[in-house]
Amino acid sequence: MTHTLTRSQTVVAWDGSEPARAALDWSLARNNDGELNLVRILDRTVSSADYFTEESATVRAREVLKDDADRVSAKFPDLTVHADLRSGDPITELRALSGADTLVVVGTHRRRGSTLRYEWSMGARLAGSANGPIAIIPEGDNKPHSGIVVGVDGSAASNAAVDFAAEEADRTGQELYAIHAWQEPLVWRDTTEPDAWFLQTLETSHRRILDESLLAVARRFPSLVIRASLVRGAPQSALLDAARGAALLVVGDHGQKGISKLLLGSVSHSIVLNIQSPMVVIPAPSA
Repeated sequence: MTHTLTRSQTVVAWDGSEPARAALDWSLARNNDGELNLVRILDRTVSSADYFTEESATVRAREVLKDDADRVSAKFPDLTVHADLRSGDPITELRALSGADTLVVVGTHRRRGSTLRYEWSMGARLAGSANGPIAIIPEGDNKPHSGIVVGVDGSAASNAAVDFAAEEADRTGQELYAIHAWQEPLVWRDTTEPDAWFLQTLETSHRRILDESLLAVARRFPSLVIRASLVRGAPQSALLDAARGAALLVVGDHGQKGISKLLLGSVSHSIVLNIQSPMVVIPAPSA
């Protein structure tokens, strides 16, 4: 399934914080002549005992949100901005807005120190349970970024990520960096080195996965510059290294079922916890 996102399908999670501003700025830079839904969610997971205080806060939040939306509209007259105030659990509300043809954009703090504090961040939780692509945008570092990096592993989720990344790269005139990481079987790690012939056979097999995953987008975007890299090592490390200085990193999430759907797959989860550049997580297409 190809994720072709039209101009009217961007939702930005908004609360006025620096991460939210990073999400809004990224969304506006990506597209500023369609429609944008600026969503403020009042967290009611812990309800207030004071009805009047709660009602007053809601009225004030609606006024502030409208002012923020009006400022964006004034700066970008070709953009239609909707102000959407909701009440409830932020993850539940944003998940309800997500879909195959909707890009939901959330901001996050730039990662510093231990990743434990980000384990249950909004970006990690939402990307693990959303119904469509989620963009997670760290606070900016004001350095120039270029190139779009995508993780490739031959799965349905990866193929959807490649489609999205290729479309973004072609639309923005960026080069596409496709990374496929491979490792020898776990049983051999830290024990005995497999023979050279077997490693060569394994590498050839993984090279085929990488090449075949790019055939369709190469035909679809003939002018797109695609730089494919086969890396022997852990996919988390390979993608994070490749994404340093990139304009965007795109990964597919194999996802889980049932209650475990709240968790990302191990690779995408590890990358979210160490995010340094804008990132889009594409869920596995529905069967």
